[in-house]
Amino acid sequence: MNVPQVSLESLAEEPSVSVLRLSGDIGIEHISGIVQRVDALPENKRAHLLIDLSAVGFLSSPVVGALMGCRERLSRKGCSISLLSPRPELAEKLDLMGVNLVFRHYRTKEDFLKDFRWEAREESRKLQLQIPARAGYVPALRHLISGLLLCKGYSSREAFVLESIVDELSNNAIEHGHPPDKKFCITFSFDKRHARLAVTNSCPELSPEEQEKVRDKFRNPRVESDAFRGRGIALIKKLSDEMTFHVEARKIQVVVTKLREEL
Repeated sequence: MNVPQVSLESLAEEPSVSVLRLSGDIGIEHISGIVQRVDALPENKRAHLLIDLSAVGFLSSPVVGALMGCRERLSRKGCSISLLSPRPELAEKLDLMGVNLVFRHYRTKEDFLKDFRWEAREESRKLQLQIPARAGYVPALRHLISGLLLCKGYSSREAFVLESIVDELSNNAIEHGHPPDKKFCITFSFDKRHARLAVTNSCPELSPEEQEKVRDKFRNPRVESDAFRGRGIALIKKLSDEMTFHVEARKIQVVVTKLREEL
């Protein structure tokens, strides 16, 4: 039978994260040791806590209650607390107690690190693709980007705006870029605060005069009141917070930045 243990250490991959390791059967007699360690975290400047339950066979209800109290105190100080790898039997019991509604829990340390770095470090995610220059591929691309945003907490409205921008930029590259290699490139990056989309396509060689005409279309998009087409650049400018463009003899790139509205 394993002797119950409670220990606290920093996470090697993220020094700002502390790991509270519990093992064996954790009962009421361990509460004071747990609370003392947790309440000392802000003083130690490691206020993000991961509770490792992978070696716990039993966790008493009073201990769960104490952990909920710890979470409340930490959250008031802008800190987080999460659970790692409870065994299936323990996870089921914790779910019945409603713990899954209070704590985030992760199957692996890697899963936790991805989430933590997104939330606390505001790391960005990046996607780079080469897309055949055919309109039939655009809906799938739109839905892919929308799905990525929704999975990371963007609202449905924010995802729809980015979908619209993707649609306009992609179709503009296909219809007006005429890339000789029949492809265009898309680079999409996003974090908690903004999303950035760059669409690049090669094109038949443009003279200096033709390059300037293209630049003028981006600077001053003009739409006739009765026109059914040609609204793309004007719409992109309206939907985005920033739009830049780079026109070369054989390449055109448009970069759009959209700030989040709902944080």
